[in-house]
Amino acid sequence: MEVLTYQCPNCGAPLTFHSDTQRWDCEFCRSSFTLEDLQHLENKAEESQQAATEEEAAKATCYVCPSCGAEMITEEGTAATFCAFCGNPAVLPQELAGDFAPEKLIPFRYTKEQAVAALETLCKKKPLLPKDFSNQQHIESVTGIYVPFWLFDCDMNVRMDAMAQRVHTWSDSRYRYTKTDHYRLEREGILQVEAVPADGLQRMSDDMMDALEPFDYSTMTDFQFSYLAGYFAERYDVDKEASWPRVQTRINQAARSLTEQTMEGYVSRQVSNFSTQVLEKSTRYAMLPVWLLTTSYKGKNYLLAMNGQTGKMVGNLPMSGGQMAKWFGICAGAAFAICMIGGLLL
Repeated sequence: MEVLTYQCPNCGAPLTFHSDTQRWDCEFCRSSFTLEDLQHLENKAEESQQAATEEEAAKATCYVCPSCGAEMITEEGTAATFCAFCGNPAVLPQELAGDFAPEKLIPFRYTKEQAVAALETLCKKKPLLPKDFSNQQHIESVTGIYVPFWLFDCDMNVRMDAMAQRVHTWSDSRYRYTKTDHYRLEREGILQVEAVPADGLQRMSDDMMDALEPFDYSTMTDFQFSYLAGYFAERYDVDKEASWPRVQTRINQAARSLTEQTMEGYVSRQVSNFSTQVLEKSTRYAMLPVWLLTTSYKGKNYLLAMNGQTGKMVGNLPMSGGQMAKWFGICAGAAFAICMIGGLLL
């Protein structure tokens, strides 16, 4: 049976009806309400609850599993999932239609079992991990997901001005000479950039997705829904225009580094000007494979990601205080021994 309680809207404490005043009073904050007050508050609460329910319903979509006929409720933007009753993979093509239709896709090469094995191998190579963390029982979930990515191509004009120095020294029987030559360096050219990726999901960590690079684009193929079967897939919720500033920053950093490499051979160098100008830009929408592994240890969750094409794994892992102290002691002892040997040799 449903149990109803009437609580004070000001403090949440129980309300008590008093027959002499025909009012509902709160003994905690001393608030007092008439029947009309309570009805008004109930109506507002119902309207608020209904609005919240409608909002959640708008974000959820109901589909029927073609295998068992069960209803599948998915979040807005989910393009591939599984039936909770029979486990049948379900691809929802209408979620990737129109502006959300990907152009390209890189298929998974690593299986779920290989992802788990890669995590276990990684744990064995980390001496500071707790000894029992590498046990498989700590793995909460392993999810293969096609993550939406924007791939940016652009031609960029790059210019850099700098001052540099070369120093020559020589000596004769009486003096030692030093000659310093000063140069003005100018560099300008066209930088062609291809397929710089930026993930299109807000809830994905940009740093983690960047760390999964590089992807091998030689295996990229035209998008087909059949590749999504057996995996999760999401459509983008960060459009290409919103993704461009982050990509442009990465391209500018790479352009500066490449240009500075053409100025080697000097004792010192001071850059006085660096500028870039985008001449042409194009974007492709692609789905790239990622394994997400959720692990837990002593009540704390850890998320790792693996490139589903190359097997590269990134993420955070717990560290053992005891192991850290042990390794610190070993390193400190080794450093002390080296210092002692060096002192004896002197």
